[in-house]
Amino acid sequence: MAAFLANVGVNASHRVQSPLHADGSFRLLPIPESVPWAPPMVRLPEAWGDRAVHLDPDLAPPHPTYGDNCRRAGRAFSLRRAQAGDLIVFLARLQDTEGRAALHLVGALDIEDVLADATRDPGPGWWDANAHIRRARATARWDSFWVFRGGPQTRLLERAVPFGLDTARALLGMQPHPTRTEQQTIASHTRAVRRLTGAAEDLLRGLCSS
Repeated sequence: MAAFLANVGVNASHRVQSPLHADGSFRLLPIPESVPWAPPMVRLPEAWGDRAVHLDPDLAPPHPTYGDNCRRAGRAFSLRRAQAGDLIVFLARLQDTEGRAALHLVGALDIEDVLADATRDPGPGWWDANAHIRRARATARWDSFWVFRGGPQTRLLERAVPFGLDTARALLGMQPHPTRTEQQTIASHTRAVRRLTGAAEDLLRGLCSS
């Protein structure tokens, strides 16, 4: 078994930011799609107006999912090794009421099933609400993406867990960089999905269950 650390949601390059409240609660905002909206894609007017959004992960019951381009995108290559029983933990950039932004753990998906290398419409199934499926059905572009189905332990955390230098050092062996800020250094080490095993996996699973 393994745990994967995946960076999701809006980042510093976007005009909107995921808000972090004083009590640790938060709202994870999705990135916009690069193609115009068309059914069955999703819109989030209060954040992105008429633009289509990439609502991924979508951890809402009854069929929570996460998708990625594990075959084509280098940042997601490690997820090709993911299987039932593994855990995908989501890391996101959140901004507090003072305008300070930092990375936090925000949720987890325990893998129950995998739709691998989607090159054509698989028909109706548990994957229907996933952003990759929605985009492919709207554009007819099936580009070998993967979709992971979450089991009963899948959840969005009630309170975000700060992901600072000490945590990054313990999980990833990361060290401070002489010319980068802490957040820049952590971001550079978490841009690609990381696969963790052994003590690092146990620590990551523990952070998400506390």
